[in-house]
Amino acid sequence: MQCDIRLMEDTTPILPNTKCILILGESAMHKYLPETINSDLGAMRGSLFYYNNIPTICSFNPQEAVDLQNYEATHNVLSKDYTPDDALSSDGEDEDEGNVKAFGRTKRANYSFWLQADVRKCKKILLQSKPSVLPSPSYRIYPPSEEVINILRATKNTNLYFDIETDYEEQNLQCFSFAFYSPDSGLSTVYSVPILDYNYKPAYSSYHHILRALAVAFRDNTVVAHNGATFDFFVMANKYHIPVIKAYDTMIAMQRCFPDIERSLGHCVSYWTWEKFHKDEDSHSYHTMAQMNDRMKYCGKDVYTMFLVHQAIEQYAKKIPGLSDSISAAMNCIRPYLTSTLQGVRVDEEKVKTMINENDRLMVQYNRMIEILVGFDGMRQVRAVIKGKPSMMAGSNTQCCEYFHSLLGYAVVAKGKENKFTGVRKPSLGKKALYKLALKYENPVINLICAYRAVAKETSRLRFEPWIMSYGK
Repeated sequence: MQCDIRLMEDTTPILPNTKCILILGESAMHKYLPETINSDLGAMRGSLFYYNNIPTICSFNPQEAVDLQNYEATHNVLSKDYTPDDALSSDGEDEDEGNVKAFGRTKRANYSFWLQADVRKCKKILLQSKPSVLPSPSYRIYPPSEEVINILRATKNTNLYFDIETDYEEQNLQCFSFAFYSPDSGLSTVYSVPILDYNYKPAYSSYHHILRALAVAFRDNTVVAHNGATFDFFVMANKYHIPVIKAYDTMIAMQRCFPDIERSLGHCVSYWTWEKFHKDEDSHSYHTMAQMNDRMKYCGKDVYTMFLVHQAIEQYAKKIPGLSDSISAAMNCIRPYLTSTLQGVRVDEEKVKTMINENDRLMVQYNRMIEILVGFDGMRQVRAVIKGKPSMMAGSNTQCCEYFHSLLGYAVVAKGKENKFTGVRKPSLGKKALYKLALKYENPVINLICAYRAVAKETSRLRFEPWIMSYGK
């Protein structure tokens, strides 16, 4: 009774004394918040904006939150994503999920969870009248080396909030940001320290002393990072020989709170804090002084938002029986698993060879059975669509599509990505697509192809390069 519900086409003024606005859908977000015109809803939802000085939150449409697939793209001709073909990729995944590594895309199955989270934010605004946003810390970009060394060496027995930025080829440390938490002053200063400048030369003449001081800080404090268990801590230990002693990973903590929900830093920030999305502020290059400064600022924001996430999770865990113990148990596993990763595990090489040989023989027999069932004429037609030396049909997506869709006339259950030159999306038979095909048609060839691919996958994982440690070098 106290909500004014309207369509985005309604141009009448917002009612007086409106305390909060909830914008649902990307089109409405772009209309009411022009500053988001180059951003998608998945990135901006949950962030705090202001429309005519009124606190505003964006989120998914309720219908989208309950649809299992992107029906708008296949049925609504007015949708910007409209394609009358099915909207599934070659693996049967909803394309709306996108690349999970790019800003931490949101799965459609979790739209409902995030919509509820955003509505709770609106309710908090209604109760508080104004969001309780903490003052931003002071960012020290490229501080003097003496200042960095002194604070890293002098601070003991507290939380060290830490994040790194590296290149993609060799994981060279371009810069790192850190901040210490004090119960009295909180987190007041974030330091962003370059190790390499934009010419890939040492940013400080005393950079080796900075790394030594960082090693001391790692030894004497609990290091808090997001995804540190698989990246930050690994890089520091493997490439720079700076091991972590006591560790806390906010990504793992988020997983213990909500096991099925996205846990990228962007998602965590949108759930636990009032901070705006900043994961698109990285320069993505390191070739000029401006790009170097942008990357250091971005890294510093990661540290501050991670601090807010950590504090919020710790407060939340106290209210859920057993959650704090569960998070502590997970954190205690970081160092042992990291040590195992760095040192490797014992492998029986003869057993690996035996398994690979057995799998190779199985794959040959599976393919032989498939060719017998398809028949000589069928295989001749199937192999006519490929160029070069014929390969095993079970491992060829092109040959499988030719057999099931062209020769047998089976319905297309999934399509691949759009060809950037022709705009055509050809049929595709990935793992999930084959399962769908098996549910629709009783054909032993489908089951044999699934068995072949399972064995091939196991073999590919067995063909790893041994990590031989070289001591004394």
